[in-house]
Amino acid sequence: MSQPAATLTEVTGAVLTGGMSKRLGRDKVLLPYGDKPLVAHVHDLLKELFPRVILVGHIRAELDAFGFECVEDIVPEKGVLGGIHTALSVSDTPFVFVAGADMPFLSRSLISEIADHRSKADAVIPRGPRGMEPLCALYSSSCLTTIEQSLERSTLKVMAALEGLTIVSPEIETGQDKADPFANINYQEDLKKLKNSFYSWFLVLVRPLFQPALSRHQTLELDTGDVIPG
Repeated sequence: MSQPAATLTEVTGAVLTGGMSKRLGRDKVLLPYGDKPLVAHVHDLLKELFPRVILVGHIRAELDAFGFECVEDIVPEKGVLGGIHTALSVSDTPFVFVAGADMPFLSRSLISEIADHRSKADAVIPRGPRGMEPLCALYSSSCLTTIEQSLERSTLKVMAALEGLTIVSPEIETGQDKADPFANINYQEDLKKLKNSFYSWFLVLVRPLFQPALSRHQTLELDTGDVIPG
């Protein structure tokens, strides 16, 4: 299936894939989500909006078949700030939208809402229930010099690195009836929630369509590797 035409041509999408997933105990970038790895889900979502999407961080041979554009960190082992720095450095657009590779509940509408503020500030970093969300944010090329100086000082916290720049922080509300768009996968408990959300989506939207067939089969296997009781 062909991708829809990108609409935000002055923005490059960047999926940050760095990090060793030590807390999870496995490479979360490669976690299956539906019929493809989680990182591919995030990449394809950004590709709906931005003409160019890059993966920034450790390059994984397992993703070669997908044809992603991958870029290693220019300054390695500098965390999220290092990834933002690399994305801004290699981008040929005035803005970069950054998302984590392990954010399954991002939506096109949320990304568009954040990007709509891009002309007002050096960075657009939304505020969710847990505070500022720099891993789902838009950064202008005007941030690059300040970020480079912060890396030289080993000031790696994103908000501290952007001190002195103009930041717009739209409030993003998340209700109990929908998934947290800023949720990411760090621990086994997060992975369980991800699997449960996939199962809930299946029960509400898909299962009713196939109920006659499912009544003849007592289990259904999802791509997550779990066996879901029928």
